[in-house]
Amino acid sequence: MLSEHGTPLEGVTVAISGTNRAAATDNKGKFTITVNEGAMLEFSYVGYSTQKIKATAGMEVHLSEGESGQMDDVVVTAMGFKKERKALGYSVSEINAQELMRNKNTNVVNSLAGKVPGVNVTQSSVSAGSGASITIRGGNSTSDGRQNQPLFVIDGIIYDNSTTVTGNTGTDGLSRSNTSYSNRVMDVNPEDIESLSVLKGAAAAALYGSRAADDVVIITTKKGAEGTVKVNVTSKVSTSSANKLPEAQIGFGNGIYASNGVFNNITYNSWGQKLAPTDTLYDNIGKLFQHGIVYDNNVSVSGGTTDSSFYLSGSNYNQTGIVPNTDFKKTTFRFNGEQKYGRLTLNANIAYSNTNRTLTTSGLYSGGGNETMGAIYGWPQTFNIKNYSNLDGTKYRKFAGMVALENETDNSYWIINKDKLTSGTKRITGGVNANYKITNWWDVIARVGYDQYSTNDYTYIAPGSAVIPLHQNGRLSKDLFGYTYTTTTVMTNFHKKFGDFDT
Repeated sequence: MLSEHGTPLEGVTVAISGTNRAAATDNKGKFTITVNEGAMLEFSYVGYSTQKIKATAGMEVHLSEGESGQMDDVVVTAMGFKKERKALGYSVSEINAQELMRNKNTNVVNSLAGKVPGVNVTQSSVSAGSGASITIRGGNSTSDGRQNQPLFVIDGIIYDNSTTVTGNTGTDGLSRSNTSYSNRVMDVNPEDIESLSVLKGAAAAALYGSRAADDVVIITTKKGAEGTVKVNVTSKVSTSSANKLPEAQIGFGNGIYASNGVFNNITYNSWGQKLAPTDTLYDNIGKLFQHGIVYDNNVSVSGGTTDSSFYLSGSNYNQTGIVPNTDFKKTTFRFNGEQKYGRLTLNANIAYSNTNRTLTTSGLYSGGGNETMGAIYGWPQTFNIKNYSNLDGTKYRKFAGMVALENETDNSYWIINKDKLTSGTKRITGGVNANYKITNWWDVIARVGYDQYSTNDYTYIAPGSAVIPLHQNGRLSKDLFGYTYTTTTVMTNFHKKFGDFDT
């Protein structure tokens, strides 16, 4: 990917026309995307004219500058400063709101996949409310406590994006490998984002100090504009399903042979006798999954005058997972306001989010129990897994009286209907920013930011579950986690031209 002058272009978005699939060029202008030859590729880059070209192997594309050209390409850098891209001595990749919404995801991190060179996004799972990790130019540390996550800054406020593990395998089964935790930047409503900049390298992130050792992601939210008050309403409904499932062994029934050759069919293992054509089989895996549905509703009101502006938004996101009784719900509110008093400009913003998710529980280290997906994939196809409860509500046990309860395997339907795992997070962030212009080339900026959230995780294993005797009458665990971070910044900035020199 080259400019009309033959220089490589980094960060050009290469999208397959009519789809959400896209890639981005690296610092040499190269890109890789899998597509049928002859399909239309759309090339877009800030300051350049968008082009649509048929895909060919090894194709070379030259982009021409648009009417505004590269001269007007301004990006948001550290501390919220806006600078012309051509004047920067380091790498900054910027994505606007339109690009983020092209394949909108409630988790902003997932929306960056394939759009910024050097950025790797890994989603923990496809369950409702699952988190994602982001690394820029690879991980910088192998320390177990270091997540190699970039620093997130939203409207000048340091914003926590950690994935907090509240429990462990011994007390509640809430380990990083057992449970799909959420990363906290998903508390942000993507509809509120105006632009997103990725600062890569020490030169770009130096103003944030050691906190920015893994680079910086700067998010600028929407503001009101002078003119008529605008009301924007969006509503989206989407569905998901499991269309590729693992194949189950249906040639042999339940059973297992001991090392001495003795056969035992009092087991859930499927190494038994060869099945006859008349034997009944159940599609246990296919019947478990359901169609997941997402309802995504957003409303915003914005406006302003010459000296003031405001932006107010609210959103509600409701997702049901493809596994029954799993879901994710998120409600957000945001207010951004600005007021000018002569040389003084005041900015204030506040955001609130309330997220709740329901997942499936897992087993305990040395405590017994098992998780939903392990049970469904290993369950014999000759046993109807939907038969999990007796008429009195107690657990149906296929091998009751023959196998001790702690040595059994919990039925997947028992887990998703009787056990319970919920996680709720309430978060409030806010900031006040004052900018006073002493002259037109000298100003003073003071900023205060606040980020606070609390997470409440709840795990319940119902009486009669396949756990050790200590927990067979039921077990309950609650984990509480609180986070508060306050930032204060005072800066004085000089920016003056002397002839052809900028200082």
